[in-house]
Amino acid sequence: MILAVPFVHAQKLPGVQAGGLHAPATIKIDGKTTEWDDKYQAYNKNIEAFYTLSNDDDNLYLTLKATAHDVVDKIIRGGLTLIINHTTKKNDPEAVSVTYPVLRNADMSVVANMFARRSYKQEDGIIATEKDMNNLFETKSKLIALTGIKTITDKDISIYNEEGIKAAAQFDAKNAYTYELAIPLKYLDLPNGGTESFSYHIKANEMPQTHVATSGPPPPPVFVTQLATTDFWGEYTLSKK
Repeated sequence: MILAVPFVHAQKLPGVQAGGLHAPATIKIDGKTTEWDDKYQAYNKNIEAFYTLSNDDDNLYLTLKATAHDVVDKIIRGGLTLIINHTTKKNDPEAVSVTYPVLRNADMSVVANMFARRSYKQEDGIIATEKDMNNLFETKSKLIALTGIKTITDKDISIYNEEGIKAAAQFDAKNAYTYELAIPLKYLDLPNGGTESFSYHIKANEMPQTHVATSGPPPPPVFVTQLATTDFWGEYTLSKK
């Protein structure tokens, strides 16, 4: 039996966040939403996830929560991408793109398998614990994929990088997935000191064809909803405290 996570307040939220929001002074990129009291600014039906964009004087933050099994499974397999354009136009050739998690081959398979074990009743009666899931995910999800940042030439960087780009995620007791990302504003090269609106694009990516296990058991079957990227666009203006 799949775990169900009801969120009735999703119907009360807009599909796209309205306006900028200053991040709490206590914000920490750890996959937990204590500083937000687990409340979000929007629920987007395209990607079936809650999210909040916020900023302070130094960083832009994305906090996102997905509760549907197939949506979380797709994020595990293909990652979640945030794209930041320099203006409100959607065809910026130098947009900044950040993808996390980046799980490949056997790493993707083992994480997807444990997630499935936690989501569905197993014939052997053994269910991986929340701690097991988070420990495995932390061990395997060590990379962030980047494009569009001129001063960082590597396509993949470690989550322990010195550039100040931070990403983390956690699974809760009901197997819901919470994702947090921080990008220093200095990398976004926003015009006029960031006083003008810019567009953003959030994508739950399909599983790339290169994600095939090279050792160990193969991942669980792919859901139909994972065969195509789901996404949406929005606009944001930096909040000034």
